[in-house]
Amino acid sequence: MGPTGLITGVAFAMKRHRVLAFDADPNRNQDTARGRPPFYEPGLRQSLRKMLSTKRLAVAPDTNSVVRGSDIVFLCIGTPSRPDGSMDDAALIAAAQSISEGSSDRRTRTIVVKSTVLPGTTESVVRPILERSGRAFHLGMNPEFLQEGRALNDALAPDRVVLGVDSPSTARILKGLYQFAHGPILVTAIRTAEAIKYATNAFLATKVAFANELANVCETLGVSYDEVHRGLSLDPRINPRFMVPGVGFGGSCFAKDVRALVAAGKGHGAELHLLPAVLDQNETQYLRTVGLLEVEVGDLAGKRIALLGLAFKGGTDDVRESRAIPIATALIKRGATVIGFDPRAGPKFQNEVPEMRLAESVQEALSGSHGAIFQADWPEFRRLTAQQFRRWMADPVVVDGRRILDPRKMKGVRFRRIG
Repeated sequence: MGPTGLITGVAFAMKRHRVLAFDADPNRNQDTARGRPPFYEPGLRQSLRKMLSTKRLAVAPDTNSVVRGSDIVFLCIGTPSRPDGSMDDAALIAAAQSISEGSSDRRTRTIVVKSTVLPGTTESVVRPILERSGRAFHLGMNPEFLQEGRALNDALAPDRVVLGVDSPSTARILKGLYQFAHGPILVTAIRTAEAIKYATNAFLATKVAFANELANVCETLGVSYDEVHRGLSLDPRINPRFMVPGVGFGGSCFAKDVRALVAAGKGHGAELHLLPAVLDQNETQYLRTVGLLEVEVGDLAGKRIALLGLAFKGGTDDVRESRAIPIATALIKRGATVIGFDPRAGPKFQNEVPEMRLAESVQEALSGSHGAIFQADWPEFRRLTAQQFRRWMADPVVVDGRRILDPRKMKGVRFRRIG
């Protein structure tokens, strides 16, 4: 029951489907059955508890129970990066094997891969495993487009649904499942649906990297990125969304999926040029905030620095690929004492960077600090004022790595931001 699986299951239950859920991790099963999601997502805890109480969602004791009790089975399995950047499908293979062994009746079920997998994986990896059971099945691929921090809303009201199917019958079944969706439903071949997910994440990652690169150039040349962005937005061919510069992208998808595409291209003899550059740009962008801080503070050795926002973005407790990790590490290597705060992700983050001290509040993190870096866009950070910075900090130096504060309201604060 990771973010994709649990949120998808709760959303289907809220749309009056009956959902059986199971995870290979018994602790996750236990927590979910008690109404305690194993991760933070706005609105999820309340919705999960309501669905459990109405019996529209239940946690199954094993995979066999899920398969026997279901007409449609979703595989929502993580596909992390291997050391070489390629996609690790070991957990997906294990889940498919469990499903293949999970039922002795002759009912034809629909098996849907919702994991992010490279084109060809569903048909070349999952299908042969399912065929070993000797039972008939429909096979589909339904990529997820959930944004952490608003994932439940995205699942309940998707702005688009992509269905990769092996037959018109599978398309009919899955379109019926998504009859509540008001956005467009695109039915494609399975391999195409797999590619659409990667294409989406690769393009969005490229937009972020481009915005960061452009902001860096604007800063170097003494040009306002805001004005340049405003001019870009007047061109009807350019969508200005996802072009807010900052410390770079993190999370469970962008970096992982771009790395997998690069590795797949190399493995099939297609050398990619743009996407490796996107990864390279993202791996150094966080240093802009550290550099801006050093310009204002000088030598960081012995300085107390507040790091605000430890999750990869606001609205989640997910610290995977969070840019706060390399920022904190860089500050500590420079001899600074780092005091971190995040409304949700503090304990998880401290497991990643145990040398960092964890504060219980924004005020505690800022108190006595010689500088602060904002790394995630939590709403409570946006409400901070220049007066608070001046009152709490030993030296009111603020580097806004997410462009969430208004520089016009930072009177008396040495304020810097990218671009």
